[in-house]
Amino acid sequence: MAATSKTGQNVRGALLTACGLLGIGGAQAQATEIKGAVLGYTEPDRVSAIETVVDVAHTFAGGQGLNFKLVYDGLTGASANGAVPWTDYQTFTRPSGAGSYQADPEQTPLDDTFRDSRVALSGGASLPWGRLSTVSAGLYGSGEHDYMSLGANLALSRDFNKRNTTVALRGAMFHDTINPEGGRPTPFGIMTPAGSELARLDGDGTKDIMDLGLSLTQTINRSTIAHLSYTFSQVDGYQTDPYKLLSVVNPETGAPGHYVFEKRPDSRAKHVLLAKLNHHLSRDIVRLSYRFMTDDWGVNSHTIDLEYRLKMGEHRYLEPSVRWYTQSEADFYRRFLLESEALPLDASADYRLGDMQTWAWGLKHGRRLGNGHDLTVRGVYYRQSGESHPAEAVGALRDLDLFPTVEAFIFQVGYSFGT
Repeated sequence: MAATSKTGQNVRGALLTACGLLGIGGAQAQATEIKGAVLGYTEPDRVSAIETVVDVAHTFAGGQGLNFKLVYDGLTGASANGAVPWTDYQTFTRPSGAGSYQADPEQTPLDDTFRDSRVALSGGASLPWGRLSTVSAGLYGSGEHDYMSLGANLALSRDFNKRNTTVALRGAMFHDTINPEGGRPTPFGIMTPAGSELARLDGDGTKDIMDLGLSLTQTINRSTIAHLSYTFSQVDGYQTDPYKLLSVVNPETGAPGHYVFEKRPDSRAKHVLLAKLNHHLSRDIVRLSYRFMTDDWGVNSHTIDLEYRLKMGEHRYLEPSVRWYTQSEADFYRRFLLESEALPLDASADYRLGDMQTWAWGLKHGRRLGNGHDLTVRGVYYRQSGESHPAEAVGALRDLDLFPTVEAFIFQVGYSFGT
């Protein structure tokens, strides 16, 4: 992403105008930073996405700050609908109910009409509160054709120990609304043929999210900084994915008899612990982080990130990285349902709630240009795997891949400059 001098002046002028409207203008600007990035993501034969981000931050001489962020992303391709593969062709009704699509024998059923785009806008302000404290607040909004999210956040941080220790308390609230194509299907409602009536719930689905967090950042010495945080998240409301199905199969042969829509609990509490360590060597930088998440759905996850920034001269660096992630399955995760059993209270075949492991290997190149601007290029290879032949598989399902390995490639270009 490139920007001419005139364009940069226009953006900064607009930003200063906005500051004046908020009643913060009048002080001479201390610093302005503008960042842009374009990211491409593709899963071969599945989903592809492209995302564009513009991030503007402005700091005033008095220590006040403003930031604005705009995100646009578009997704297209084929998405797994949750049903199991089978030895013959399978036909599914599209979410709108107006058409149908087929899955080939022994292949994971994919809805090949997956299309979506999203615009997200967020902004915030930070103000010094005394000599050692800072208060910040922000607003967030995003919209898709079937989903809208609105949110607000507030944070307070304070420095101690000659500014070598920082403690921060933060909170956020979000209200989401979902209005899927054709309406929300009745939980465990049977998928009907295209063009026929399907029982649906009245109105839109809504959910409310509350996040509370506490963090500690400690300067250990001139070369090392450590960070530790805890976040509690409570989600209440409609959390079912209206586009996901479950296969109801014969307990002897494994043949799908019909398909039903999933149902998830309407409450979820999550606890997240995050630890980070940044260490500056004589030339290079090492960053290591560990994240643990547990919730009352039965999902426990562990994430380890390692990055090594290798300095190559005065204006360039290479940064290889590796990320490992593993999670246990949700209590209600079911790869399929049996015709001989009563319906459970909740059930979902969404692989994102299953027992899985992922690896991501990346390489980033950064360069300081002659005009003082920064250009970065990053590539990542991602691999996700799970239990392909679970012990509970029945009949011919034992010979089919019920959790195929997914590979993805990510490419990102970033550009930033400041004044």
